Amino acid sequence: MWRLLCCLMLSAGSALAVDGAPADIENQIKASYLYKFATYVDWPAGDAEQSGAPLTIGVIGADSLGEELKKLSLKYAVRNRPVQVRMLKPGGPLDGLQILFVGQHADARAQALIDSVAGQPVLTVTESAGMLAAGSVINLVRVDERIRFEVSLSHAKSGGLKISSRLLDVAYKIEGKAP
Repeated sequence: MWRLLCCLMLSAGSALAVDGAPADIENQIKASYLYKFATYVDWPAGDAEQSGAPLTIGVIGADSLGEELKKLSLKYAVRNRPVQVRMLKPGGPLDGLQILFVGQHADARAQALIDSVAGQPVLTVTESAGMLAAGSVINLVRVDERIRFEVSLSHAKSGGLKISSRLLDVAYKIEGKAP
């Protein structure tokens, strides 16, 4: 499975047509990215990982992507932890999340959502231009018909998250990287 996800990530560009990808293919690629990100992030000691509790991914503003994540969660664990996907509603609770995905349909609320988990060990992942500046840790971007990602190390650090150098090696852009 992980080899398949790696292949999807590395070949994400080949699945996208010049005039745009079918929504289902793009959502599958983005869901695969999210799943894979979880394997390359270390949460602070005391996280639910030690207890075997599920890794919880909250999704807002991207219902189709959330459905793709649910399909993956039925088949695959992350670091021997089951994965739980929560479809979030505006104004709903964000507690208990390890990953928060803010889709384009929630752009108007993105800043407030990111601010509400700032400083907490929550990996925030977005998919709109300028979201690293808004506080997101990882932002998915389209570059030359490919889905790529940019990372903010300072936002990760403020939440106590450590991102593997293996993930950083394939990032399109890294903010806060030492020269």
